[in-house]
Amino acid sequence: MKLFYSPPSPFARKVIVVLKETNQINDVELVNIKIGPLSSGQIIPPLNPLGKIPTLILPTGESLIDSKYICRYFAERQNGERAIKLYAKGKEVWRVLNFEALGDGIMDAAILLVYEERIRSEELRVQAWVDAQKLKITRTLDYLESNNQALTSAVNMGNLTIAIALDYLDFRHKNISWRTNHPILTRWHQEIKTRNSLVTTLPSD
Repeated sequence: MKLFYSPPSPFARKVIVVLKETNQINDVELVNIKIGPLSSGQIIPPLNPLGKIPTLILPTGESLIDSKYICRYFAERQNGERAIKLYAKGKEVWRVLNFEALGDGIMDAAILLVYEERIRSEELRVQAWVDAQKLKITRTLDYLESNNQALTSAVNMGNLTIAIALDYLDFRHKNISWRTNHPILTRWHQEIKTRNSLVTTLPSD
């Protein structure tokens, strides 16, 4: 299998974290490609017409796209008694999926802010739109601060995604001082970020 990814991408990082958590990292060839908001690259489009990463090429030659589906694929592929159950069973799975969606939402908004800064000159930026993206982030952080009991459960895809989203804020948006009003979230992040899968996959340019 091949995984097309880029080190700065938090969505690609999600997949690599899952590969490490489930001991499947050696089953996949990692292909680092350059990709951006105005350039979908030359390798990805034939495999993923959206021209986005991560994109996984399966043993059949078919492609699987979108981080949440690729992560689910590898979570269900793992075997053995020591397999880490990243998606809970029964009703609990909906909480895990909800927290994964919240983490994805933070990353979506944060990436849009990066694009705004890189693509538009300062005089063309729409401050109301920038403020709207920041509001999505701060409201979600406030929600997580108030609903932190779900984060303290066993490691799952929901809280791993939240951790990756917070790392991305530290990586690209140091001006968003998310720790200031979120002490519980800060303490939780300080603990979970020591996991090997997160330490060894920190984003980089």
